[in-house]
Amino acid sequence: MPLPLEGLRVVDFATVFSAPFAAMLLADQGAEVVKIEAPDGDTARTSSPVPGTTDLSYGFMAFNRNKRSVTLDITTPAGKEAAYRLFEWADVLIINMRVDTRRRRGFTYEDIAKINPRLIYLSLTGYGDEGPDADLPGVDIVIQARSGDIEGRQVEGSPPPDHTRIYHFDMGTSMIAAYAVSLALIERERTGHGSKIETSLLQTAVSLHAVQMIKIEGLDERAPTRAAGLRQIYQCGDGRYILNMYINTGPRWTSLCQALECDELITDPRFATMESRNQHSDAIVEALTRHFLTKSSTEWETIFKAAGHTNSIVKTIDEMFDDPQIIENDMITQFDQPGVGEVTMYGLPFRMSGSQGEQWLRRPVPRLGEHTDEVLHELGYSADEIRAMQAPRPVE
Repeated sequence: MPLPLEGLRVVDFATVFSAPFAAMLLADQGAEVVKIEAPDGDTARTSSPVPGTTDLSYGFMAFNRNKRSVTLDITTPAGKEAAYRLFEWADVLIINMRVDTRRRRGFTYEDIAKINPRLIYLSLTGYGDEGPDADLPGVDIVIQARSGDIEGRQVEGSPPPDHTRIYHFDMGTSMIAAYAVSLALIERERTGHGSKIETSLLQTAVSLHAVQMIKIEGLDERAPTRAAGLRQIYQCGDGRYILNMYINTGPRWTSLCQALECDELITDPRFATMESRNQHSDAIVEALTRHFLTKSSTEWETIFKAAGHTNSIVKTIDEMFDDPQIIENDMITQFDQPGVGEVTMYGLPFRMSGSQGEQWLRRPVPRLGEHTDEVLHELGYSADEIRAMQAPRPVE
C-alpha cells in the first residue's frame, strides 16, 4: 500500500528549522519534496556542523531527510525563472522568506497563483503576515521571551531562566503547518482551487498557551503560569533525581506517603489537607529530601510505578536512544548518510496501520545542490541551459 502523500509535489523554499521541518513531515509520508537553496546553502547547514563535513549540521540533518536539494540564484532572471517553473510543477509551496522580501522579489501568493492557481501556498513567519512586526525575523528563542514562556518558568524571587533548547514553538508550528496543508488539499479537491495558508511561531505560542490564554469578563482569577504546591523533583541516593507528579492531590498524598513508608506524614495534623500541606511545604520538603536519599532513583521508580504514580527519573537525551519504550514503539530510525556514516535519529511522530510496512525513509539528507541537474532536467532544461545557469556571475 503506498504512503498517504505519494504523488504530492512540494517545494521547500525555506531555511533553518520550522518550515523545513513542515516540508519533511510531508516528505516522510511520501510527498516528493524539492528544496530550493541559495548557492551557498540554507544557513542551517553551517550551524553546529557535523565533523568532517562543510554542508551538514545536526540541525540541518534533523529536518531535511527525504528531500532533493536544488541550488538556484533567485537574484538572477534565470534563477527566478527556474524557481517559477518549480512552483508551476508543485502542489504545495512552503516559504518563510520575510514578507517585504517576497514583495520585492515577486514571491507573494498573488504573484505565484497567477502561474499555478491550484497551488497551496504555506507562509510560515515569526509573527504573522500582517501587523507592525510582520517583517521581523522569527526565532523560537525570541518567541519564548515574547509569549510569556520564559516568565512562566521563572522561580519567584529569581531572575528569568535561560531559554530552552527544545524549540517547541518551531516544532509545534511545523506540525500545525503540515496539518493545515492537509486541510487545504482536501479543500482543493472540493473547489479545484489552491489557497494561501498563514501560520507563525507567535500563533503557535498563543495556541500552546491555551489554558493560560483565557480571560473571563468580571473575573480576576487566571490559570496559573507556574507550578504550584509541593516540590516534585528530589535527589535520590545514587545522586540522580526523580520527578513524581500530583503528590499533593487528595489520595495521592496518602499513596505517596505509603510508598515512601512515611506513615508519620499521614498522621501529622499539619499535613491533613492540601491547603495545610501547602502552608507547611518547607517541613514536607525537608522530610522528603531526607527520605529520598535512602534509595536509588531506580528503586524509587520501581516503587512508584507499582503504586501507579506518574513519575520518571530525570534522564539525559543520550538515554533516550536506549529507552525500551522508545525502541518498542519505533520512535527512532537509522539510515546511512553518505560522507557521514550510520545516523540514528527520531522517526515518525505517529504510526498508521495502513502504511505500517512501507519504506517511508527513502532518501538520506541531501548534500548542497546534489540534485540540481537532475531536477532542472526534469523541468525541461537542456544541459547547455543548466551549465549557463550555473556559470559564475561576472564581477561588476
